[in-house]
Amino acid sequence: MSDNFRRSAGAWSIVAGFVALAALAASAPPLSAQVPQGFAGNKVTPLVRSDLTGVANRQVIANIYEVPAGAMVPRHFHHGDEFHLVLSGAWAAEVEGRPPHVMHANDSQYVEAGRWHGGKVVSAAPLRLLGVMIVAKDKPVIEIPR
Repeated sequence: MSDNFRRSAGAWSIVAGFVALAALAASAPPLSAQVPQGFAGNKVTPLVRSDLTGVANRQVIANIYEVPAGAMVPRHFHHGDEFHLVLSGAWAAEVEGRPPHVMHANDSQYVEAGRWHGGKVVSAAPLRLLGVMIVAKDKPVIEIPR
C-alpha cells in the first residue's frame, strides 16, 4: 500500500469521525429543552447521549457542566443514577439524605435515582463537572423537586 493511499485513508477516517460526532450532537435535543430555567447561566456541553446496550428504555448521557463562581446548581433529580467528577473548582454539594460536603477537583460522588441533589460553587473559579447519567428514556432528564 502506498504512503499516499495510507495518508488519504487516514484523513478520510478522521473526517468520518467528525461527521459521526456532528450527527450525534445534532440528534440530541436542544439545550433549552434539557435545562430548566433555574440553571440559567450554567453551561452544558453534551458529550454522549446513547441507548444503553441490552437495557430497554434506558440511555446513557454524559455532559460537562460549567457553573460560574458563586452560582447555584438548583436542587433537582433524575429518573436514573448519576455519577459526578469535579474537573476544576469547588462546590458545596448537597444530596438528599446525606450531609452537605465540599467537593474539589478529582472528587467524585454517586447519586442514586430519584434523590435530589444540587449545591453552590464555593471556589473563586467556575466549577467544571463531568456528569454521567443512566436514565429512563420516557421521562424528563431533569426534574425540580416540589
